[in-house]
Amino acid sequence: MSTSATSGTPAPTPGSPSPVGSVDKALALLEVLAAAGPEGRSLRDIAAAAGLNKASVHRLLRALLHRGFAEQSPADQRYRLGASALELARSFGGGEELPARFAPALASISQQTEELVHLGQLDGPRVLYLDKVEPERTLRVWSRVGRRAPAARTAMGRALLAADGIRAEALSAFAAATGAAGTGTAGTGAAGAGAVLSPARLSAVVEQAALRGWAEEVEENEAGIACVGVALVRPVGRSVAVSVTGPLERLGQARRAQIGELLRETLARLAPEEFTVAPRE
Repeated sequence: MSTSATSGTPAPTPGSPSPVGSVDKALALLEVLAAAGPEGRSLRDIAAAAGLNKASVHRLLRALLHRGFAEQSPADQRYRLGASALELARSFGGGEELPARFAPALASISQQTEELVHLGQLDGPRVLYLDKVEPERTLRVWSRVGRRAPAARTAMGRALLAADGIRAEALSAFAAATGAAGTGTAGTGAAGAGAVLSPARLSAVVEQAALRGWAEEVEENEAGIACVGVALVRPVGRSVAVSVTGPLERLGQARRAQIGELLRETLARLAPEEFTVAPRE
Protein backbone atom coordinates (compact mmCIF):
# COMPACT_ATOMS: atom_id res chain seq x y z
CA MET A 1 0.00 0.00 0.00
CA SER A 2 1.34 3.45 -0.92
CA THR A 3 1.70 5.88 1.98
CA SER A 4 2.34 9.55 2.51
CA ALA A 5 6.06 10.33 2.52
CA THR A 6 5.69 12.43 5.65
CA SER A 7 3.08 10.79 7.84
CA GLY A 8 2.57 7.19 6.78
CA THR A 9 -1.11 7.92 6.06
CA PRO A 10 -2.47 5.95 3.08
CA ALA A 11 -2.43 8.06 -0.07
CA PRO A 12 -5.85 8.82 -1.55
CA THR A 13 -6.95 6.72 -4.48
CA PRO A 14 -7.50 8.83 -7.60
CA GLY A 15 -11.22 9.45 -8.10
CA SER A 16 -12.15 8.35 -4.58
CA PRO A 17 -14.55 10.52 -2.53
CA SER A 18 -13.05 13.05 -0.16
CA PRO A 19 -12.99 11.90 3.48
CA VAL A 20 -14.42 15.29 4.51
CA GLY A 21 -16.96 16.50 1.97
CA SER A 22 -17.40 20.05 3.27
CA VAL A 23 -13.65 20.67 3.25
CA ASP A 24 -13.41 19.29 -0.26
CA LYS A 25 -16.19 21.64 -1.43
CA ALA A 26 -14.53 24.65 0.17
CA LEU A 27 -11.23 23.78 -1.52
CA ALA A 28 -13.06 23.44 -4.83
CA LEU A 29 -14.44 26.96 -4.36
CA LEU A 30 -10.92 28.27 -3.70
CA GLU A 31 -9.79 26.73 -6.98
CA VAL A 32 -12.69 28.41 -8.81
CA LEU A 33 -11.87 31.78 -7.22
CA ALA A 34 -8.17 31.42 -8.05
CA ALA A 35 -8.98 30.68 -11.69
CA ALA A 36 -11.34 33.68 -11.85
CA GLY A 37 -8.49 36.12 -11.20
CA PRO A 38 -8.98 39.72 -10.00
CA GLU A 39 -12.28 40.09 -11.89
CA GLY A 40 -13.93 37.48 -9.66
CA ARG A 41 -17.17 35.58 -10.35
CA SER A 42 -20.80 35.81 -9.37
CA LEU A 43 -22.41 33.37 -6.93
CA ARG A 44 -24.27 31.71 -9.78
CA ASP A 45 -21.11 31.29 -11.87
CA ILE A 46 -19.17 29.89 -8.93
CA ALA A 47 -21.90 27.36 -8.17
CA ALA A 48 -22.00 26.26 -11.81
CA ALA A 49 -18.21 25.95 -12.06
CA ALA A 50 -18.00 23.95 -8.82
CA GLY A 51 -21.04 21.78 -9.63
CA LEU A 52 -22.74 22.68 -6.35
CA ASN A 53 -26.09 24.23 -5.47
CA LYS A 54 -26.20 27.97 -4.76
CA ALA A 55 -27.30 27.59 -1.13
CA SER A 56 -24.34 25.35 -0.31
CA VAL A 57 -21.94 27.63 -2.16
CA HIS A 58 -23.28 30.71 -0.39
CA ARG A 59 -22.80 29.06 3.02
CA LEU A 60 -19.24 27.98 2.19
CA LEU A 61 -18.37 31.41 0.79
CA ARG A 62 -19.52 33.02 4.04
CA ALA A 63 -17.05 30.80 5.90
CA LEU A 64 -14.27 31.71 3.47
CA LEU A 65 -15.13 35.40 3.82
CA HIS A 66 -15.00 35.08 7.61
CA ARG A 67 -11.45 33.71 7.44
CA GLY A 68 -10.31 36.11 4.73
CA PHE A 69 -9.88 33.42 2.07
CA ALA A 70 -12.49 35.12 -0.11
CA GLU A 71 -13.66 38.70 -0.52
CA GLN A 72 -16.76 40.20 -2.06
CA SER A 73 -16.82 43.47 -3.97
CA PRO A 74 -19.48 45.86 -2.64
CA ALA A 75 -19.72 47.37 -6.13
CA ASP A 76 -20.65 44.30 -8.19
CA GLN A 77 -21.13 41.59 -5.49
CA ARG A 78 -18.61 39.34 -7.25
CA TYR A 79 -16.41 37.05 -5.19
CA ARG A 80 -12.62 37.02 -5.44
CA LEU A 81 -9.76 35.20 -3.79
CA GLY A 82 -9.01 36.85 -0.44
CA ALA A 83 -5.84 38.11 1.18
CA SER A 84 -5.51 35.09 3.49
CA ALA A 85 -5.08 32.76 0.52
CA LEU A 86 -2.45 35.08 -0.93
CA GLU A 87 -0.66 35.25 2.42
CA LEU A 88 -0.42 31.45 2.46
CA ALA A 89 1.26 31.52 -0.93
CA ARG A 90 3.63 34.27 0.20
CA SER A 91 4.50 32.36 3.37
CA PHE A 92 5.17 29.20 1.39
CA GLY A 93 7.37 31.13 -1.04
CA GLY A 94 9.09 33.09 1.70
CA GLY A 95 12.19 30.98 1.24
CA GLU A 96 12.80 32.81 -2.02
CA GLU A 97 14.15 35.78 -0.06
CA LEU A 98 13.67 38.03 -3.08
CA PRO A 99 14.76 41.24 -1.33
CA ALA A 100 18.09 39.68 -0.35
CA ARG A 101 18.62 38.12 -3.77
CA PHE A 102 17.84 41.36 -5.61
CA ALA A 103 19.86 43.51 -3.18
CA PRO A 104 22.95 43.86 -5.44
CA ALA A 105 20.82 44.94 -8.42
CA LEU A 106 18.75 47.40 -6.40
CA ALA A 107 21.84 48.92 -4.78
CA SER A 108 23.55 49.34 -8.14
CA ILE A 109 20.51 50.99 -9.71
CA SER A 110 20.09 53.36 -6.78
CA GLN A 111 23.77 54.28 -6.90
CA GLN A 112 23.68 54.91 -10.65
CA THR A 113 20.48 56.97 -10.63
CA GLU A 114 20.73 58.50 -7.15
CA GLU A 115 17.00 57.89 -6.85
CA LEU A 116 14.60 55.71 -4.86
CA VAL A 117 14.40 52.08 -6.09
CA HIS A 118 11.55 49.60 -5.46
CA LEU A 119 11.07 45.84 -5.89
CA GLY A 120 7.53 44.48 -6.22
CA GLN A 121 5.13 41.75 -7.39
CA LEU A 122 1.48 41.63 -8.39
CA ASP A 123 -0.93 40.84 -5.55
CA GLY A 124 -4.37 40.55 -7.13
CA PRO A 125 -5.13 43.89 -8.84
CA ARG A 126 -2.42 45.61 -6.78
CA VAL A 127 1.36 45.71 -6.53
CA LEU A 128 2.97 44.58 -3.29
CA TYR A 129 6.14 46.49 -2.39
CA LEU A 130 8.76 43.91 -1.36
CA ASP A 131 11.78 46.14 -0.82
CA LYS A 132 13.09 49.64 -1.36
CA VAL A 133 16.52 51.29 -1.44
CA GLU A 134 16.62 54.92 -0.38
CA PRO A 135 18.96 57.40 -2.10
CA GLU A 136 21.33 59.53 -0.07
CA ARG A 137 19.24 62.59 -0.88
CA THR A 138 15.90 62.48 0.90
CA LEU A 139 12.74 61.85 -1.12
CA ARG A 140 9.40 61.76 0.65
CA VAL A 141 6.92 59.46 -1.08
CA TRP A 142 3.97 57.39 0.17
CA SER A 143 5.47 53.95 -0.60
CA ARG A 144 6.74 51.54 2.04
CA VAL A 145 7.67 47.87 2.14
CA GLY A 146 4.57 45.72 2.65
CA ARG A 147 2.21 48.34 1.27
CA ARG A 148 0.07 47.79 -1.84
CA ALA A 149 -0.98 50.16 -4.61
CA PRO A 150 -3.22 49.71 -7.65
CA ALA A 151 -1.07 48.00 -10.27
CA ALA A 152 -2.63 50.02 -13.09
CA ARG A 153 -1.38 53.30 -11.66
CA THR A 154 2.22 52.30 -10.91
CA ALA A 155 5.17 51.81 -13.24
CA MET A 156 5.95 48.43 -11.69
CA GLY A 157 2.36 47.27 -12.09
CA ARG A 158 2.14 48.39 -15.70
CA ALA A 159 5.43 46.67 -16.51
CA LEU A 160 4.15 43.46 -14.89
CA LEU A 161 0.83 43.58 -16.74
CA ALA A 162 2.73 43.95 -20.01
CA ALA A 163 5.21 41.18 -19.21
CA ASP A 164 2.50 38.74 -18.06
CA GLY A 165 0.48 39.27 -21.23
CA ILE A 166 -2.58 40.72 -19.48
CA ARG A 167 -4.59 42.50 -22.15
CA ALA A 168 -8.06 43.53 -23.34
CA GLU A 169 -10.96 42.62 -21.02
CA ALA A 170 -8.60 41.17 -18.41
CA LEU A 171 -7.41 44.71 -17.70
CA SER A 172 -10.85 45.94 -16.61
CA ALA A 173 -10.53 44.83 -12.99
CA PHE A 174 -7.07 46.40 -12.76
CA ALA A 175 -8.45 49.68 -14.11
CA ALA A 176 -11.37 49.61 -11.66
CA ALA A 177 -8.99 49.07 -8.74
CA THR A 178 -7.44 52.49 -9.36
CA GLY A 179 -10.48 54.02 -7.69
CA ALA A 180 -9.49 52.52 -4.32
CA ALA A 181 -8.84 55.08 -1.60
CA GLY A 182 -5.71 55.46 0.45
CA THR A 183 -3.10 54.99 -2.26
CA GLY A 184 -1.34 58.31 -1.90
CA THR A 185 -1.69 62.03 -2.27
CA ALA A 186 -3.81 63.31 -5.13
CA GLY A 187 -1.71 63.97 -8.17
CA THR A 188 -2.06 66.38 -11.03
CA GLY A 189 -1.38 63.96 -13.89
CA ALA A 190 -3.81 62.76 -16.54
CA ALA A 191 -5.45 60.27 -14.21
CA GLY A 192 -4.66 61.69 -10.78
CA ALA A 193 -4.41 59.59 -7.64
CA GLY A 194 -7.80 58.36 -6.52
CA ALA A 195 -9.34 58.69 -9.99
CA VAL A 196 -10.53 55.57 -11.80
CA LEU A 197 -8.29 54.85 -14.76
CA SER A 198 -10.25 53.90 -17.87
CA PRO A 199 -9.65 50.44 -19.37
CA ALA A 200 -8.89 52.12 -22.71
CA ARG A 201 -6.13 54.27 -21.25
CA LEU A 202 -4.72 51.37 -19.24
CA SER A 203 -4.66 49.24 -22.39
CA ALA A 204 -2.74 51.99 -24.18
CA VAL A 205 -0.09 52.39 -21.48
CA VAL A 206 0.36 48.61 -21.13
CA GLU A 207 0.82 48.26 -24.90
CA GLN A 208 3.32 51.11 -24.81
CA ALA A 209 5.23 49.40 -21.99
CA ALA A 210 5.31 46.11 -23.89
CA LEU A 211 6.70 47.78 -27.01
CA ARG A 212 9.50 49.77 -25.40
CA GLY A 213 10.34 47.34 -22.58
CA TRP A 214 9.70 49.71 -19.67
CA ALA A 215 6.69 51.43 -18.14
CA GLU A 216 6.22 54.85 -16.63
CA GLU A 217 3.90 56.75 -14.30
CA VAL A 218 3.93 60.54 -14.08
CA GLU A 219 2.15 62.31 -11.20
CA GLU A 220 -0.53 59.63 -10.95
CA ASN A 221 0.23 58.77 -7.32
CA GLU A 222 1.77 62.00 -6.06
CA ALA A 223 2.12 65.49 -7.49
CA GLY A 224 5.63 66.18 -8.76
CA ILE A 225 6.71 62.52 -8.71
CA ALA A 226 7.50 60.25 -11.68
CA CYS A 227 8.43 56.57 -11.87
CA VAL A 228 9.93 54.11 -14.39
CA GLY A 229 9.57 50.33 -14.07
CA VAL A 230 10.88 47.15 -15.73
CA ALA A 231 9.55 43.61 -15.24
CA LEU A 232 11.45 40.34 -15.02
CA VAL A 233 9.96 36.94 -15.84
CA ARG A 234 11.04 33.38 -15.01
CA PRO A 235 10.15 29.85 -16.17
CA VAL A 236 8.48 28.94 -12.86
CA GLY A 237 7.08 31.42 -10.34
CA ARG A 238 5.67 34.90 -10.40
CA SER A 239 7.24 37.80 -12.25
CA VAL A 240 8.78 40.72 -10.36
CA ALA A 241 9.42 44.35 -11.24
CA VAL A 242 11.95 47.00 -10.29
CA SER A 243 11.28 50.72 -10.48
CA VAL A 244 13.06 54.05 -10.06
CA THR A 245 11.11 56.93 -8.47
CA GLY A 246 12.09 60.58 -8.29
CA PRO A 247 10.95 64.19 -8.63
CA LEU A 248 9.54 65.05 -12.04
CA GLU A 249 12.04 67.93 -12.25
CA ARG A 250 14.80 65.30 -12.38
CA LEU A 251 12.83 62.63 -14.26
CA GLY A 252 11.75 64.40 -17.42
CA GLN A 253 10.85 62.50 -20.58
CA ALA A 254 14.44 62.05 -21.82
CA ARG A 255 15.70 61.00 -18.37
CA ARG A 256 12.86 58.47 -17.97
CA ALA A 257 13.86 56.84 -21.25
CA GLN A 258 17.50 56.69 -20.09
CA ILE A 259 16.47 55.10 -16.80
CA GLY A 260 14.28 52.57 -18.60
CA GLU A 261 17.31 51.38 -20.58
CA LEU A 262 19.56 51.52 -17.52
CA LEU A 263 17.10 49.30 -15.62
CA ARG A 264 17.02 46.75 -18.43
CA GLU A 265 20.83 46.63 -18.76
CA THR A 266 21.58 46.47 -15.04
CA LEU A 267 18.91 43.88 -14.27
CA ALA A 268 20.10 41.71 -17.18
CA ARG A 269 23.52 41.60 -15.48
CA LEU A 270 22.68 41.51 -11.78
CA ALA A 271 19.25 39.88 -11.31
CA PRO A 272 19.10 36.30 -9.92
CA GLU A 273 19.90 33.80 -12.64
CA GLU A 274 16.37 32.41 -13.16
CA PHE A 275 14.99 35.88 -13.89
CA THR A 276 15.05 37.38 -17.39
CA VAL A 277 14.22 40.97 -18.28
CA ALA A 278 10.87 40.88 -20.08
CA PRO A 279 11.44 41.05 -23.84
CA ARG A 280 10.11 43.92 -25.90
CA GLU A 281 7.21 43.10 -28.18
